[in-house]
Amino acid sequence: MYLKQKLNNFAAGLVLAQQGILNDFFKNTIGSKFGFGSAGSSPATSQTFGQLIATVLQVLLLVAGSIAVVYLVVGGIKYILSRGNEEKVESAKSTMTAAVWGLVIIIMSFAIILIISEALIGGAPGTGVPTE
Repeated sequence: MYLKQKLNNFAAGLVLAQQGILNDFFKNTIGSKFGFGSAGSSPATSQTFGQLIATVLQVLLLVAGSIAVVYLVVGGIKYILSRGNEEKVESAKSTMTAAVWGLVIIIMSFAIILIISEALIGGAPGTGVPTE
């Protein structure tokens, strides 16, 4: 019971640390794209609709990737704490395999969105620079 409580506290600490990192990322990167924190700019006028959709999809992929990394770490911790118990080892391997497949799918989705947005919008989302 004590070990399970420690593991839950560690996982909660990981989530809180991730939220702090993501908060800085959103504030500095995504917030500037949408015009938050700067006077005179509006999210509705600073981007076209296509650019807005591409940016929202990138943010969703970032969140999904972060969740997949957390699952990978949790699977690794479960593997370490399994102590040779076959059922727990298989459960941990299953968690890590699913997390890796999730990361692969997320990276491929990001590449597909980047290619499609470059073809349709005429610029890579997030760079602010047209490719023309």
